[in-house]
Amino acid sequence: MEISKLKTYIQSTNINFLFGSDLSKPYLNTLGDIEKWLTELSSKKIDENLIKIIEASICREYFIKVIFPNHTIVNQTAYDTVIENYKNFLTIWNDIFNKRANKLLSKQLNTYTTNIDTLTEKAVEQTKVEFNNGFRGTIKQVFDEGNFQKSYNKTSLHFQNTFEIPVFNLLKMHGSINWQEENSEITNDYSLIQINNINETLNKIDSKYFVDCTDLSEMQTKASRLMNNKSNSHIDFSTLYNDFLEEYKKLIIVNPTKQKFSETVMDVHFYELMRMYSNSLEKENSILFVMGFSFADEHIREITLRASNTNPTLLIVVFSYDNEIIKKDGEEIENPDFENFNKITDKSTNSNIIVLTPSKFKDSNKDDGKETEKKKIIDSITNFNLSTINTVFSLINREIPANYGK
Repeated sequence: MEISKLKTYIQSTNINFLFGSDLSKPYLNTLGDIEKWLTELSSKKIDENLIKIIEASICREYFIKVIFPNHTIVNQTAYDTVIENYKNFLTIWNDIFNKRANKLLSKQLNTYTTNIDTLTEKAVEQTKVEFNNGFRGTIKQVFDEGNFQKSYNKTSLHFQNTFEIPVFNLLKMHGSINWQEENSEITNDYSLIQINNINETLNKIDSKYFVDCTDLSEMQTKASRLMNNKSNSHIDFSTLYNDFLEEYKKLIIVNPTKQKFSETVMDVHFYELMRMYSNSLEKENSILFVMGFSFADEHIREITLRASNTNPTLLIVVFSYDNEIIKKDGEEIENPDFENFNKITDKSTNSNIIVLTPSKFKDSNKDDGKETEKKKIIDSITNFNLSTINTVFSLINREIPANYGK
């Protein structure tokens, strides 16, 4: 898609984003096969002790690689890179919205995400943009979806003129590691006390009592070997992991299993956020930028597809990390993400879903290279991560005059 077209859409539509776990790379790992493992494990008819060992090992893997690094920085360089990318995203879009000429459109940017990390919030602290994560209150902050309906205005000092300012709404559809339940309310555990509690219980268990997370059948073999080892005859595996799993399950997050949507329906907050996502896509003249998200989540995929088919004024732009065919070990293989992308593009009746690959982006903008610097920037994009997606948005921002929205 041409930069000029994207600029036109941005100037005249309601803006929404869908963030996936790839945006937090290289600092945080993605889910990988965790969802598949937990789903298969729930249907396996094997010894309960084996299930306990495997479940605890998978939760430990997820905790160490995705959750705990939010509490304690484990790789400063990678952390700084990701935070800088989020900061650039916020700064660029704050500038774009301040320059939008259409005064009738809301200046709220809805960012929906399945990510449970707090990296976006960390970036917000450094950029000082107006931000809304759904919490109200000061000392005891309570989550309330109604807060996302608020807009923010500034009043001039002398003439009492008011004008709306951009606000970034962050809607975490699968919860967050800083959410905690207190008297049937969700409050903000901004110090991540629960993460520390989980870590303390985990550290009490010797790492030798966990199995490496590889193939599920291999995990089962390793767990069986671990349980039947004579040197472990004194270990009660049925209770060994209880404290860790009990603390882990206190997290207000939707765990990565195929049953997760039934969990979201049971909890009014998760259900309400899903409904808000659907409503945002049903608004007339809306655009959804999908970033770092492969649509492996079938429920979000179905909501997105339904909106695509019922709202012809909706445009969905999916940034694909790679091209359709990628090379690995010298051989060309299919990008697994495209299997999920095809599930929505093939079923879309309005042709309003665009999967934008690096090569397609270059091809559609190849005649827009009169400016040498701009052409070099476009040609330098080999994949779409948050940094290079920011580059695209930065090019768009650069083409909007500074006084355009004045």
